[in-house]
Amino acid sequence: MLRKEFINIHIKLQEEDFDLLYGVFFGLPFSGIEEKLDEVVATFTLEFWSENKVQLIELIEKSGINAKIIKEETIEDRNWNEEWEKKVPAIKVNERIGIAPEWKVPELNTDIKIAINPKMSFGTGEHSSTRLMCILSEKIVKQDSFWIDVGTGTGVLAILAVKLGAKSVLAFDNNYWAIENAVENIKLNKVESKVKIQESDIESFEFPDCDGIMANLFLNLLLPSFKKLYTGLKAKKGDLLVSGILIYNKDEIIKAATNAGFELVNSITEDEWLAVHFRAL
Repeated sequence: MLRKEFINIHIKLQEEDFDLLYGVFFGLPFSGIEEKLDEVVATFTLEFWSENKVQLIELIEKSGINAKIIKEETIEDRNWNEEWEKKVPAIKVNERIGIAPEWKVPELNTDIKIAINPKMSFGTGEHSSTRLMCILSEKIVKQDSFWIDVGTGTGVLAILAVKLGAKSVLAFDNNYWAIENAVENIKLNKVESKVKIQESDIESFEFPDCDGIMANLFLNLLLPSFKKLYTGLKAKKGDLLVSGILIYNKDEIIKAATNAGFELVNSITEDEWLAVHFRAL
């Protein structure tokens, strides 16, 4: 059996920006992550880092975070899965919804239990934007509705929509590692008959008429996409739920959405993160 090689990426930044970096790295296949005083150390397979290094550096630069990669360190082979599993917690989003790795689902005392195999990535429910989207979804998703999940990541929101009563969900992502993980999690939760996954980006995706769209994306992806999102919602005057947004970008997001044909319904926050509910006019 071939031994996998790993690499530690040391990223220097202020502690108050750690959550912002996690937002940028949302959905990536980490083999581990460690916080230090003014540094985050992310562990990837050497193969993944070699193939995606340029793209990930661009993500950091575009985010506007004052972060810099100061060291790349190849390390010895270890059982990262086992070490990571010990650290991933069961998350109680609220009294009704819980998200946990498969091996920690028994710890949840919620009505809706979502089991995931996190593959060492974000999308475990730990990040504020995921929790905010879950809270909005609980209030908005109706029985027998049809939803589209944009940038599905681990598939958590698509799975939740079905558990909240949606008849079907079409989910897509442009990252192959997210697609693989989402398919695995959908099967794990036994909703594969109601959730369909495809690989695509927003620009090339043809939105069918639907009751709602959920999009937990970065600001730079959301801003130019509202008109495209509107095409799937205008026929039914459907609901759009968005997050991955910092609270100081609220006015910018609302302006872009209203210019595309949406009205603001509601917004909620957690720490510095924002989730917004729009409706197509």
